[in-house]
Amino acid sequence: CRYIYSDRTPFEKLPDKYFCPVCGAPKRRFRAYEKSVAKDANETDVRKSRKEEIKRDEAVGQALPLAIALGAAALIGLYFYLNST
Repeated sequence: CRYIYSDRTPFEKLPDKYFCPVCGAPKRRFRAYEKSVAKDANETDVRKSRKEEIKRDEAVGQALPLAIALGAAALIGLYFYLNST
């Protein structure tokens, strides 16, 4: 759900039974968020934009194996072309 914990109590001091108020995920599912946190960080439109940003970053990671495979196929094709003449 991309909820950002931004209360005054440090996250480490919360009990282990703490859960996300939006989706109910347990405390162990939270990750540290490196970017600066604004006051409106948990509004729906802000969370959706963060989710889209993460999807774009993951799409680049998914295209990399395809690019490597195409590059390898091109090199193999070039090798056979040069050795056949």
